[in-house]
Amino acid sequence: MNTILTIARNDLRVFFREKGQLIGLMVIPVLFTLGVGFANSSGSGPNTVRVDVVDNDNTAYSQQFLADVREANSAIRLCPMDNDEADFCQLDENPTLDEARSLQRVSNNDTLALISIPAGFEAAVQSGEAATVTYQSNDNVTAPGYILRAVQAAAGKMGAAQVASRVGSYIVENTTGITFADEADKQTFRQQLYDSAAATVSTNPVTVAYSESQQPEGADASSTQVGFGQSIPGMGSMFVMFTVFGSLYVLIREKVNWTIQRLVMMPVTRGQILAGKILMWFLVGMLQYGVVFLIGLLVGVNFGHDLVALLLTMIIYTLSITAFSFAISTLLKTEAQANSISLLLSLMLASLGGAWWSLDVVPEFMRIIGHLSPVAWAMDSYKSLLFENGNLLTVLPNLAVLVVFTAACFGFAVWRFRYE
Repeated sequence: MNTILTIARNDLRVFFREKGQLIGLMVIPVLFTLGVGFANSSGSGPNTVRVDVVDNDNTAYSQQFLADVREANSAIRLCPMDNDEADFCQLDENPTLDEARSLQRVSNNDTLALISIPAGFEAAVQSGEAATVTYQSNDNVTAPGYILRAVQAAAGKMGAAQVASRVGSYIVENTTGITFADEADKQTFRQQLYDSAAATVSTNPVTVAYSESQQPEGADASSTQVGFGQSIPGMGSMFVMFTVFGSLYVLIREKVNWTIQRLVMMPVTRGQILAGKILMWFLVGMLQYGVVFLIGLLVGVNFGHDLVALLLTMIIYTLSITAFSFAISTLLKTEAQANSISLLLSLMLASLGGAWWSLDVVPEFMRIIGHLSPVAWAMDSYKSLLFENGNLLTVLPNLAVLVVFTAACFGFAVWRFRYE
């Protein structure tokens, strides 16, 4: 073990002897992280979002329901009825929507949700029967459930008025002795009760004052979490790759300069040499993560309640990138190859894996392709911990994939590693 630590310590000394390494580890990642974080923190969500509507009832009650949805959240634009000359709803030359087309639009992220109102909706509400509005969504970090809450608020408002109408009619018929001239008279009375109850509900007689726990007070708390909650783990994961992939160039240079060959002549084993160099680059990668996550602490990002899971994600991801780097190094021959491959892989894996933006905003086939990158599995874990109140159990499947990937890469690196 002392031999492994000695090799790692000596390589660290050589690494930090170059002054430019500190700029690459601290200055550039910090600037990138702050820039991306503040750019994404301009608001807690988009100013307007598209929501498709298929109104199979097309009555005053269904229109009132949709008006209540708009009232619940002014950011929601209902399509096709709220479309404009600029074609905000992106309907192109076909201004009508049916359920099949809307579901495809939801799947393609052309719209975030579909509200489907069934035929007979008004008749069901008037008669006091159950009426089911179908909601299908593609909610994500950029629209964290507020569309569903608006739909539920509208349903709750209409449901409360319906209950009041039914209870009022029952009391009048069964306890007061009042009789109605005919069914139309009874329906008119029930409608009056419904309208009165709906007006009362609209005044919001009961309100709730709330604050979000585990976040800084103030209006910017949620926007900070949205912006930096993506940029801190995303930029951290990308720059860990940039840093650790530097081993590609260093290992080839050491072979060319016969540094490794001279090390072999000493009383150390092949496994100790590999372990020492792997440990060195792992520590550098963790240091890179530490620099970026420190920025998150300073700006007030809520990293969730399971710090063990967070740290474990950082460790396993860094190990996976270290293993991947050593596996690739066995296939390269020149320093020029190492420089070009490290840059290409870093940019490609970071963008595909969701380091620059959440994979929730890309089509399904891009999510599948993105998960060929180890970055995607790490970002899934960070998303769970930072946005979904996740814990170690929720991120274990993602970590298991990274562990298998790490073991495969290390095995390949040991098999292919040559001193010559």
